[in-house]
Amino acid sequence: MDDLILKRISDLIADHSGLCIRPQDFQTLSDKVWLRAKALGLTTLADYHNYLKALDYNSGARESFNARSSLTQQRSEWHELYSILTINESYFFRDSNQLRLLSDRLLPEIIQRKQAAAPLGAKPSLRIWSAGCSTGEELYSIAIALDQLNFAWHQWDAQLIGTDISAAAVHSARQGRYSSWSFRQTPPALQQTYFQADGQAYKICDRLQQHVVFQVGNLLKDPCPSQGHGDLDLILCRNVFIYLDRQAIGQIIQKFHSALTPQGYLLTGHTELYGQNTSPFQVTSFPETVVYQKPPQAALPLPTAPATLQQSLASPKPPPVAPKTAPPSLDDDLTAALQEAAAFLQQDDYTSAIRAAKQLYLTHPNCTAARQIAARAYANTGCYSQAKRLCQRVIHDHPLNLDMHYLLAQIAEDENDLETAKEHLRKIIYLDPDFVKAYLDLASIYDRARQPEKAKTTREHALTLLAKLPPSNVLDDHSDATVAQWQAHLKQQIASGDRQSPQY
Repeated sequence: MDDLILKRISDLIADHSGLCIRPQDFQTLSDKVWLRAKALGLTTLADYHNYLKALDYNSGARESFNARSSLTQQRSEWHELYSILTINESYFFRDSNQLRLLSDRLLPEIIQRKQAAAPLGAKPSLRIWSAGCSTGEELYSIAIALDQLNFAWHQWDAQLIGTDISAAAVHSARQGRYSSWSFRQTPPALQQTYFQADGQAYKICDRLQQHVVFQVGNLLKDPCPSQGHGDLDLILCRNVFIYLDRQAIGQIIQKFHSALTPQGYLLTGHTELYGQNTSPFQVTSFPETVVYQKPPQAALPLPTAPATLQQSLASPKPPPVAPKTAPPSLDDDLTAALQEAAAFLQQDDYTSAIRAAKQLYLTHPNCTAARQIAARAYANTGCYSQAKRLCQRVIHDHPLNLDMHYLLAQIAEDENDLETAKEHLRKIIYLDPDFVKAYLDLASIYDRARQPEKAKTTREHALTLLAKLPPSNVLDDHSDATVAQWQAHLKQQIASGDRQSPQY
């Protein structure tokens, strides 16, 4: 009986928001909706289902339920439900490749185009929407990127808008206060420039916060937050569609298209629109990501960003390529060439790294290190097919190579192929039971797959492994987070228990 009621509740949620809850997640759903039912004074899940159903019809229908709630509370029940169904785990400068494309190319192009189109004597306008903004890190990252471009805020009518279905997330975003964990991929200079210490947290500076607005919004049901029809210059909707059903995604894409100004851009997570009708957009594949653009009325040349921005918003350096088994008897010239290719990779000069590494493994077919460098460089530019082929070749020659298994897991997770990602991570754990990063990634995947018990068990094992390491150690060069910081974060996630579920 409960499964039938939970199916009906999940259908209501899907109709209301597009959020897709699978049957294997019904136990987690049950735990969460029981919290809301008890808060309303309801005694059965069937009563809660009927209560939700009545919210979408008329207030008179709600009077038949003996629920301890005011009219205001009744109207916000959907908000309360989504606040416990969703988790908003984010951080600043997430997906550095996309952010680099925005900073180096898309934002300068938008600024130049809008300046040229502004009427004489009028301020040009800029409208950016973070759809599914979580706790605000993404939108504040964009504000910082604009400021690093020397954006003249006072000369523009600029508004950066963030919406999220979780009222709790929106409240947090409006506060603009963040723990050190949100800065795990933030260049220290930027954190010092744009944030001030506020107790145990850091607060975004008022100068940028005044240009950013957050509000609760349902992507499926609510209108787009635009001041006029089709006036948005950029929409960011990343890591949202993977939790929605296909029909809802299609409807939201149409809404985005209508809300964009001609030549406006839509950025999503990698492969999130696979299989959807994107024909209304002009689709361009950049090395960093795929971009969807509303067809332009006129094209303008694309300026380049200042060199200082490229330095300050540089992506975290990839892990150094160091195969478990050194290649046999490398001569001095080959060693020097490998060092040069690795240096290109460390400097984020991926084109040069690929060119140098490719030349090496073509002339030295047994040079595993060169293939690893090229695989990492291809992956960092979003060329996953080439990266995967090189990884498979290295693994064929060296089946115990953990670096390439880990890179394949990262690529699979980025492509939302969670089963393949889990397969590679389990292989790593089988080969090296002390490989902590594999447990951390596996727990994150269990979160996305809505398997909270497995996520908890995996994190507990990761804590056991971290306890063996010096607290000040840094796990890898992708992040400055120390072992102690990871331990604190994992303990917090485990303690959160039932409040943890995938981000919407």
